Amino acid sequence: MSDTRDEPLETDNILIGTGFVRMFGDSLNNRYNNLLVSIAGASVNQMGFLQGGKSLFGNLTQLLFGQLADRYGKKHFIAIGQFLNAAAILALIFFETPNWLILWVLVSSFATSMTRPGWSSLLGDYTNSRNRGEVIGKINSFAQMGSFFAMLVAFAISFNQVGDTNRASFTAVLALAAIASFVGGILVLFVNEKPPKGVSLKLDLKRLFGDPRLTRYLLLNFVYGMGMSTAWPLFPYVITHKLNMTVWQVATLSLASSGVSTLAQRRLGGFMDRVGRRPVIVMSRMMMAIAPIAYAFATQWYHITLAELFLGVGMAAWMSSESTYVIDLAPRDLRATYLASSTTAFGIATFIGSNVGGYVVDNFLSSSGFTGINQGLLISAGLRIVFGFAYSSAYETRKSEPSLTPET
Repeated sequence: MSDTRDEPLETDNILIGTGFVRMFGDSLNNRYNNLLVSIAGASVNQMGFLQGGKSLFGNLTQLLFGQLADRYGKKHFIAIGQFLNAAAILALIFFETPNWLILWVLVSSFATSMTRPGWSSLLGDYTNSRNRGEVIGKINSFAQMGSFFAMLVAFAISFNQVGDTNRASFTAVLALAAIASFVGGILVLFVNEKPPKGVSLKLDLKRLFGDPRLTRYLLLNFVYGMGMSTAWPLFPYVITHKLNMTVWQVATLSLASSGVSTLAQRRLGGFMDRVGRRPVIVMSRMMMAIAPIAYAFATQWYHITLAELFLGVGMAAWMSSESTYVIDLAPRDLRATYLASSTTAFGIATFIGSNVGGYVVDNFLSSSGFTGINQGLLISAGLRIVFGFAYSSAYETRKSEPSLTPET
Protein backbone atom coordinates (compact mmCIF):
# COMPACT_ATOMS: atom_id res chain seq x y z
CA MET A 1 0.00 0.00 0.00
CA SER A 2 1.41 3.39 -0.93
CA ASP A 3 2.10 5.85 1.82
CA THR A 4 0.49 9.21 1.08
CA ARG A 5 3.19 10.89 3.12
CA ASP A 6 5.58 10.05 0.29
CA GLU A 7 3.52 12.19 -2.10
CA PRO A 8 5.57 15.35 -2.68
CA LEU A 9 4.35 18.88 -2.11
CA GLU A 10 4.09 21.04 -5.21
CA THR A 11 7.08 23.30 -5.76
CA ASP A 12 5.99 26.95 -5.76
CA ASN A 13 7.45 30.43 -6.20
CA ILE A 14 7.65 31.10 -2.46
CA LEU A 15 9.97 28.13 -1.94
CA ILE A 16 12.13 29.08 -4.91
CA GLY A 17 12.22 32.74 -3.84
CA THR A 18 13.23 31.80 -0.31
CA GLY A 19 16.09 29.68 -1.62
CA PHE A 20 17.19 32.54 -3.88
CA VAL A 21 17.25 35.14 -1.09
CA ARG A 22 18.97 32.80 1.38
CA MET A 23 21.70 32.01 -1.12
CA PHE A 24 22.07 35.70 -2.00
CA GLY A 25 22.88 36.57 1.61
CA ASP A 26 24.91 33.47 2.42
CA SER A 27 27.13 33.93 -0.64
CA LEU A 28 28.03 37.50 0.24
CA ASN A 29 28.68 36.62 3.87
CA ASN A 30 30.71 33.47 3.24
CA ARG A 31 32.79 34.99 0.46
CA TYR A 32 33.77 38.17 2.32
CA ASN A 33 33.72 37.64 6.09
CA ASN A 34 37.00 35.69 6.18
CA LEU A 35 38.66 38.27 3.92
CA LEU A 36 37.58 40.97 6.37
CA VAL A 37 39.36 39.10 9.16
CA SER A 38 42.48 38.67 7.01
CA ILE A 39 42.54 42.38 6.13
CA ALA A 40 42.26 43.17 9.87
CA GLY A 41 45.66 41.52 10.42
CA ALA A 42 44.93 37.95 11.52
CA SER A 43 47.83 35.46 11.50
CA VAL A 44 47.85 32.16 9.59
CA ASN A 45 47.14 30.35 12.87
CA GLN A 46 44.19 32.66 13.58
CA MET A 47 42.88 32.08 10.08
CA GLY A 48 43.18 28.35 10.64
CA PHE A 49 41.10 28.65 13.80
CA LEU A 50 38.59 30.90 12.03
CA GLN A 51 38.09 28.62 9.04
CA GLY A 52 37.91 25.52 11.21
CA GLY A 53 35.64 27.27 13.71
CA LYS A 54 33.27 28.38 10.95
CA SER A 55 32.84 24.79 9.89
CA LEU A 56 32.62 23.44 13.44
CA PHE A 57 30.06 26.00 14.65
CA GLY A 58 28.20 25.71 11.36
CA ASN A 59 27.95 21.93 11.52
CA LEU A 60 28.35 20.53 15.04
CA THR A 61 25.02 21.78 16.37
CA GLN A 62 23.14 20.66 13.27
CA LEU A 63 22.48 17.30 14.90
CA LEU A 64 20.58 19.07 17.68
CA PHE A 65 18.71 21.36 15.29
CA GLY A 66 18.01 18.46 12.96
CA GLN A 67 16.34 16.64 15.87
CA LEU A 68 14.34 19.75 16.78
CA ALA A 69 13.25 20.24 13.18
CA ASP A 70 12.11 16.61 12.95
CA ARG A 71 10.22 17.00 16.24
CA TYR A 72 8.60 20.43 15.89
CA GLY A 73 8.82 21.37 12.23
CA LYS A 74 11.36 23.13 10.04
CA LYS A 75 10.24 26.64 9.14
CA HIS A 76 10.52 28.30 12.54
CA PHE A 77 14.07 27.08 13.17
CA ILE A 78 15.10 28.26 9.73
CA ALA A 79 13.57 31.68 10.40
CA ILE A 80 15.22 32.11 13.83
CA GLY A 81 18.58 31.15 12.35
CA GLN A 82 18.17 33.66 9.52
CA PHE A 83 17.37 36.50 11.97
CA LEU A 84 20.32 35.68 14.25
CA ASN A 85 22.62 35.45 11.24
CA ALA A 86 21.52 38.91 10.10
CA ALA A 87 22.42 40.38 13.50
CA ALA A 88 25.85 38.70 13.54
CA ILE A 89 26.69 39.94 10.04
CA LEU A 90 25.77 43.50 11.01
CA ALA A 91 28.08 43.25 14.02
CA LEU A 92 31.03 42.57 11.69
CA ILE A 93 30.68 46.08 10.32
CA PHE A 94 31.22 47.69 13.75
CA PHE A 95 34.18 45.69 15.14
CA GLU A 96 37.79 46.05 14.03
CA THR A 97 40.14 43.65 15.84
CA PRO A 98 40.64 40.09 14.55
CA ASN A 99 39.49 38.42 17.79
CA TRP A 100 36.16 40.24 17.86
CA LEU A 101 35.62 39.67 14.16
CA ILE A 102 36.36 35.96 14.57
CA LEU A 103 33.79 35.80 17.38
CA TRP A 104 31.02 37.30 15.25
CA VAL A 105 31.87 35.10 12.28
CA LEU A 106 31.48 32.09 14.58
CA VAL A 107 28.12 33.41 15.82
CA SER A 108 27.04 33.74 12.18
CA SER A 109 28.13 30.16 11.53
CA PHE A 110 26.16 28.95 14.56
CA ALA A 111 23.09 30.76 13.26
CA THR A 112 23.53 29.11 9.88
CA SER A 113 23.63 25.71 11.60
CA MET A 114 20.08 26.32 12.77
CA THR A 115 18.87 26.62 9.18
CA ARG A 116 20.73 24.00 7.17
CA PRO A 117 19.28 20.66 8.31
CA GLY A 118 15.77 22.07 8.33
CA TRP A 119 16.15 23.54 4.84
CA SER A 120 17.61 20.36 3.33
CA SER A 121 14.87 18.31 4.99
CA LEU A 122 12.26 20.80 3.77
CA LEU A 123 13.38 20.17 0.18
CA GLY A 124 12.73 16.49 0.82
CA ASP A 125 9.06 17.34 1.36
CA TYR A 126 8.88 18.35 -2.30
CA THR A 127 10.34 15.10 -3.66
CA ASN A 128 9.80 11.37 -3.68
CA SER A 129 12.21 8.52 -4.29
CA ARG A 130 11.63 8.62 -8.06
CA ASN A 131 12.45 12.26 -8.78
CA ARG A 132 14.56 13.39 -5.84
CA GLY A 133 17.71 14.29 -7.75
CA GLU A 134 15.81 16.15 -10.46
CA VAL A 135 13.65 18.22 -8.09
CA ILE A 136 16.45 19.13 -5.67
CA GLY A 137 18.66 20.01 -8.63
CA LYS A 138 15.91 22.27 -9.99
CA ILE A 139 15.37 24.07 -6.68
CA ASN A 140 19.10 24.41 -6.08
CA SER A 141 19.64 25.82 -9.56
CA PHE A 142 17.22 28.67 -8.82
CA ALA A 143 18.77 29.16 -5.39
CA GLN A 144 22.24 29.27 -6.94
CA MET A 145 21.06 32.16 -9.09
CA GLY A 146 20.89 34.08 -5.80
CA SER A 147 24.63 33.62 -5.43
CA PHE A 148 25.18 34.75 -9.02
CA PHE A 149 23.11 37.92 -8.59
CA ALA A 150 24.75 38.60 -5.22
CA MET A 151 28.13 38.73 -6.89
CA LEU A 152 26.80 40.87 -9.72
CA VAL A 153 25.66 43.38 -7.11
CA ALA A 154 29.00 43.19 -5.25
CA PHE A 155 30.81 43.74 -8.55
CA ALA A 156 28.64 46.72 -9.46
CA ILE A 157 28.96 48.57 -6.15
CA SER A 158 32.73 48.06 -5.85
CA PHE A 159 33.98 48.31 -9.43
CA ASN A 160 34.78 52.02 -9.19
CA GLN A 161 36.36 51.77 -5.75
CA VAL A 162 39.68 53.62 -5.55
CA GLY A 163 42.63 52.92 -3.27
CA ASP A 164 43.62 49.76 -1.43
CA THR A 165 41.13 47.22 -0.18
CA ASN A 166 40.39 47.86 3.51
CA ARG A 167 37.67 47.30 6.11
CA ALA A 168 35.40 49.92 4.59
CA SER A 169 35.52 48.05 1.28
CA PHE A 170 33.36 45.30 2.81
CA THR A 171 30.72 47.45 4.53
CA ALA A 172 28.20 47.57 1.69
CA VAL A 173 28.36 43.88 0.77
CA LEU A 174 28.02 42.76 4.39
CA ALA A 175 25.08 45.09 4.95
CA LEU A 176 23.37 43.56 1.92
CA ALA A 177 24.09 40.08 3.28
CA ALA A 178 22.44 40.98 6.59
CA ILE A 179 19.35 42.38 4.86
CA ALA A 180 19.00 39.29 2.66
CA SER A 181 19.33 36.98 5.67
CA PHE A 182 16.54 38.86 7.46
CA VAL A 183 14.26 38.80 4.41
CA GLY A 184 14.93 35.07 3.97
CA GLY A 185 13.77 34.50 7.53
CA ILE A 186 10.48 36.24 6.81
CA LEU A 187 9.87 34.46 3.50
CA VAL A 188 10.43 30.97 4.87
CA LEU A 189 7.51 31.41 7.25
CA PHE A 190 5.20 31.35 4.22
CA VAL A 191 6.65 28.16 2.73
CA ASN A 192 4.60 24.95 2.87
CA GLU A 193 5.97 21.94 4.74
CA LYS A 194 4.74 18.50 5.66
CA PRO A 195 3.71 18.30 9.32
CA PRO A 196 6.31 16.75 11.65
CA LYS A 197 5.62 13.27 12.93
CA GLY A 198 6.23 14.41 16.50
CA VAL A 199 8.82 11.74 17.20
CA SER A 200 10.61 11.65 20.54
CA LEU A 201 13.37 14.21 20.93
CA LYS A 202 15.60 11.51 22.42
CA LEU A 203 18.32 10.70 19.91
CA ASP A 204 18.30 7.00 19.07
CA LEU A 205 21.99 6.51 18.30
CA LYS A 206 21.47 2.79 17.79
CA ARG A 207 18.95 3.50 15.05
CA LEU A 208 21.07 6.28 13.55
CA PHE A 209 24.40 4.46 13.47
CA GLY A 210 22.85 1.04 12.91
CA ASP A 211 22.54 1.96 9.24
CA PRO A 212 25.81 0.71 7.66
CA ARG A 213 25.32 2.94 4.63
CA LEU A 214 25.20 6.05 6.81
CA THR A 215 28.14 5.11 9.03
CA ARG A 216 30.35 4.48 5.99
CA TYR A 217 29.37 7.82 4.51
CA LEU A 218 30.06 9.60 7.80
CA LEU A 219 33.55 8.07 7.90
CA LEU A 220 34.23 9.15 4.33
CA ASN A 221 33.00 12.67 5.10
CA PHE A 222 35.25 12.84 8.16
CA VAL A 223 38.40 11.71 6.35
CA TYR A 224 37.76 13.89 3.32
CA GLY A 225 36.91 16.90 5.49
CA MET A 226 40.23 16.72 7.31
CA GLY A 227 42.22 16.58 4.09
CA MET A 228 40.20 19.18 2.25
CA SER A 229 40.23 21.81 4.99
CA THR A 230 44.01 21.99 5.36
CA ALA A 231 43.90 24.54 2.52
CA TRP A 232 41.17 26.73 3.98
CA PRO A 233 43.31 29.12 6.08
CA LEU A 234 45.60 29.65 3.07
CA PHE A 235 43.06 30.86 0.50
CA PRO A 236 42.41 34.28 2.15
CA TYR A 237 46.15 34.98 2.28
CA VAL A 238 46.52 34.40 -1.43
CA ILE A 239 43.57 36.68 -2.16
CA THR A 240 44.41 39.55 0.19
CA HIS A 241 48.22 39.48 0.45
CA LYS A 242 49.64 37.66 -2.58
CA LEU A 243 47.28 38.90 -5.30
CA ASN A 244 45.92 41.99 -3.46
CA MET A 245 42.49 41.43 -4.96
CA THR A 246 39.76 44.04 -4.77
CA VAL A 247 36.14 43.39 -3.79
CA TRP A 248 34.98 43.36 -7.43
CA GLN A 249 37.72 40.93 -8.41
CA VAL A 250 36.63 38.58 -5.62
CA ALA A 251 33.07 38.96 -6.86
CA THR A 252 34.26 37.89 -10.30
CA LEU A 253 35.54 34.63 -8.83
CA SER A 254 32.11 33.85 -7.45
CA LEU A 255 30.35 34.98 -10.62
CA ALA A 256 32.36 32.41 -12.55
CA SER A 257 31.66 29.52 -10.17
CA SER A 258 28.03 30.37 -9.35
CA GLY A 259 27.17 31.00 -13.01
CA VAL A 260 28.44 27.58 -14.05
CA SER A 261 26.91 25.98 -10.97
CA THR A 262 23.51 27.47 -11.77
CA LEU A 263 23.59 26.03 -15.28
CA ALA A 264 24.83 22.62 -14.13
CA GLN A 265 22.51 21.98 -11.16
CA ARG A 266 19.41 20.79 -12.99
CA ARG A 267 21.27 18.59 -15.47
CA LEU A 268 23.27 16.97 -12.70
CA GLY A 269 20.09 16.22 -10.73
CA GLY A 270 18.57 14.33 -13.64
CA PHE A 271 21.90 12.66 -14.35
CA MET A 272 21.98 11.31 -10.78
CA ASP A 273 18.50 9.87 -11.17
CA ARG A 274 19.69 7.94 -14.24
CA VAL A 275 23.18 6.73 -13.36
CA GLY A 276 23.29 6.91 -9.57
CA ARG A 277 24.50 9.18 -6.78
CA ARG A 278 27.95 7.73 -6.15
CA PRO A 279 29.65 8.73 -9.45
CA VAL A 280 28.54 12.34 -8.96
CA ILE A 281 29.75 12.36 -5.35
CA VAL A 282 33.20 11.07 -6.36
CA MET A 283 33.47 13.56 -9.21
CA SER A 284 32.47 16.51 -7.02
CA ARG A 285 34.99 15.74 -4.29
CA MET A 286 37.91 15.13 -6.63
CA MET A 287 37.21 18.30 -8.61
CA MET A 288 37.75 20.32 -5.43
CA ALA A 289 41.49 19.71 -5.91
CA ILE A 290 41.40 22.34 -8.66
CA ALA A 291 41.11 25.12 -6.05
CA PRO A 292 44.36 24.67 -4.09
CA ILE A 293 46.30 23.96 -7.30
CA ALA A 294 45.02 27.17 -8.87
CA TYR A 295 45.73 29.25 -5.76
CA ALA A 296 49.27 27.83 -5.50
CA PHE A 297 50.27 28.72 -9.06
CA ALA A 298 48.22 31.87 -9.68
CA THR A 299 50.14 35.05 -10.37
CA GLN A 300 47.14 37.11 -11.50
CA TRP A 301 43.61 37.25 -10.14
CA TYR A 302 42.07 36.01 -13.39
CA HIS A 303 44.03 32.74 -13.12
CA ILE A 304 41.84 31.82 -10.17
CA THR A 305 38.75 33.05 -12.02
CA LEU A 306 39.40 30.54 -14.81
CA ALA A 307 39.74 27.77 -12.24
CA GLU A 308 36.43 28.81 -10.67
CA LEU A 309 34.66 27.93 -13.92
CA PHE A 310 35.59 24.27 -13.40
CA LEU A 311 34.95 24.49 -9.67
CA GLY A 312 31.40 25.60 -10.45
CA VAL A 313 30.70 22.17 -11.92
CA GLY A 314 32.20 20.50 -8.84
CA MET A 315 30.16 22.66 -6.47
CA ALA A 316 26.96 21.99 -8.40
CA ALA A 317 27.63 18.27 -8.20
CA TRP A 318 28.37 18.53 -4.47
CA MET A 319 25.24 20.53 -3.68
CA SER A 320 22.98 18.22 -5.66
CA SER A 321 24.51 14.94 -4.54
CA GLU A 322 24.97 15.60 -0.81
CA SER A 323 21.37 16.27 0.16
CA THR A 324 19.97 13.82 -2.40
CA TYR A 325 22.18 10.99 -1.17
CA VAL A 326 21.47 11.48 2.54
CA ILE A 327 17.73 11.93 2.00
CA ASP A 328 17.83 8.64 0.07
CA LEU A 329 19.34 6.99 3.12
CA ALA A 330 17.03 8.43 5.74
CA PRO A 331 13.63 7.30 7.01
CA ARG A 332 11.22 10.22 6.57
CA ASP A 333 11.01 10.98 10.28
CA LEU A 334 14.82 11.25 10.56
CA ARG A 335 15.73 13.13 7.38
CA ALA A 336 16.92 16.29 9.14
CA THR A 337 18.77 14.17 11.71
CA TYR A 338 20.55 12.12 9.03
CA LEU A 339 21.51 15.30 7.18
CA ALA A 340 22.78 16.85 10.41
CA SER A 341 24.86 13.78 11.30
CA SER A 342 26.62 14.06 7.94
CA THR A 343 27.44 17.73 8.34
CA THR A 344 28.46 17.21 11.97
CA ALA A 345 31.07 14.63 10.96
CA PHE A 346 32.30 17.01 8.26
CA GLY A 347 32.36 19.98 10.65
CA ILE A 348 34.44 18.24 13.31
CA ALA A 349 36.87 17.00 10.66
CA THR A 350 37.31 20.40 9.04
CA PHE A 351 37.88 22.10 12.38
CA ILE A 352 40.76 19.69 12.98
CA GLY A 353 42.09 19.89 9.42
CA SER A 354 41.96 23.67 9.17
CA ASN A 355 43.81 24.18 12.44
CA VAL A 356 46.39 21.55 11.48
CA GLY A 357 46.85 23.20 8.08
CA GLY A 358 47.47 26.63 9.58
CA TYR A 359 49.81 25.26 12.25
CA VAL A 360 51.88 23.18 9.83
CA VAL A 361 52.34 26.06 7.39
CA ASP A 362 53.28 28.46 10.19
CA ASN A 363 55.74 26.12 11.91
CA PHE A 364 57.06 23.46 9.53
CA LEU A 365 56.91 24.56 5.91
CA SER A 366 59.16 27.07 4.18
CA SER A 367 59.03 30.60 5.58
CA SER A 368 60.37 32.15 2.38
CA GLY A 369 57.68 34.43 0.99
CA PHE A 370 54.62 32.46 -0.06
CA THR A 371 56.56 29.22 -0.59
CA GLY A 372 55.17 27.59 2.57
CA ILE A 373 51.62 28.58 1.68
CA ASN A 374 52.03 27.15 -1.83
CA GLN A 375 53.44 23.92 -0.41
CA GLY A 376 50.49 23.62 1.95
CA LEU A 377 48.06 24.19 -0.92
CA LEU A 378 49.59 21.45 -3.06
CA ILE A 379 49.59 18.97 -0.17
CA SER A 380 45.89 19.70 0.34
CA ALA A 381 45.22 19.18 -3.37
CA GLY A 382 46.76 15.71 -3.18
CA LEU A 383 44.65 14.85 -0.15
CA ARG A 384 41.49 16.00 -1.93
CA ILE A 385 42.19 13.73 -4.88
CA VAL A 386 42.99 10.65 -2.79
CA PHE A 387 40.20 11.03 -0.24
CA GLY A 388 37.74 12.12 -2.94
CA PHE A 389 38.33 8.89 -4.83
CA ALA A 390 37.68 7.01 -1.57
CA TYR A 391 33.97 7.88 -1.96
CA SER A 392 33.94 5.10 -4.57
CA SER A 393 33.46 2.78 -1.60
CA ALA A 394 30.18 4.46 -0.57
CA TYR A 395 26.94 2.55 -1.04
CA GLU A 396 24.83 3.48 -4.04
CA THR A 397 21.32 4.66 -3.09
CA ARG A 398 19.58 5.06 -6.43
CA LYS A 399 16.20 3.34 -6.30
CA SER A 400 17.26 0.41 -8.48
CA GLU A 401 19.77 -0.62 -5.81
CA PRO A 402 18.62 -2.99 -3.04
CA SER A 403 17.58 -1.13 0.09
CA LEU A 404 19.10 -2.12 3.44
CA THR A 405 16.79 0.01 5.57
CA PRO A 406 13.40 0.69 4.01
CA GLU A 407 11.97 4.19 4.17
CA THR A 408 9.18 4.53 6.75
